[in-house]
Amino acid sequence: MIRSFCARCGRQFYYRSCSLDNKVNPSPFSYLTAVPAADRLHQLELALQRAGEGLTRWQAGCLEQAGGVSLAGAEITLLLLIGSGRRSKSIKELARATNRVDIPNIQYSLRKLASAGLTRKQGAGRSGVTYSLTNEGGQLADKLHGHRERLLTQALEGRSELAGRLQGAADVLDELVELYGAAAHQAEAPDKE
Repeated sequence: MIRSFCARCGRQFYYRSCSLDNKVNPSPFSYLTAVPAADRLHQLELALQRAGEGLTRWQAGCLEQAGGVSLAGAEITLLLLIGSGRRSKSIKELARATNRVDIPNIQYSLRKLASAGLTRKQGAGRSGVTYSLTNEGGQLADKLHGHRERLLTQALEGRSELAGRLQGAADVLDELVELYGAAAHQAEAPDKE
């Protein structure tokens, strides 16, 4: 384990080294370009990847504490989204909320949730189908929400500066969703040269 300090806040953190001499650059995958904004965007992309993986592990750990079912991160996210607001959700709403376009994979996750007895499908036709939680699914979602509230509230105690920056971070991420969407659209457009 290597001990290091955050340059911004001075907090101590540890990370594992994969090298024999334990000399590790905490940001070994950065590109150094002539455009500082591009470098910062790349650093943010790596941080997003790490945060996403951390979120998935966090959700799986909470699910383990809540008990019983083995689900992947995508299924846990859908379970919590369907449970939010206590109303049925369509696949279109779930796809929009998660910024996903892989409808067959969302349907697969929904079938896994249904086979675990956590969700049920109502309606028929392409636009009339919605998904809601069963009693068991609602209880599990409530347990997950309870674990989340308890553990994250404890983790955020004494870190008011972080709590205050979370909305700004969410706003930046929403802007990036738009940026990536526009860039993906350009990449998919036929070259007109």
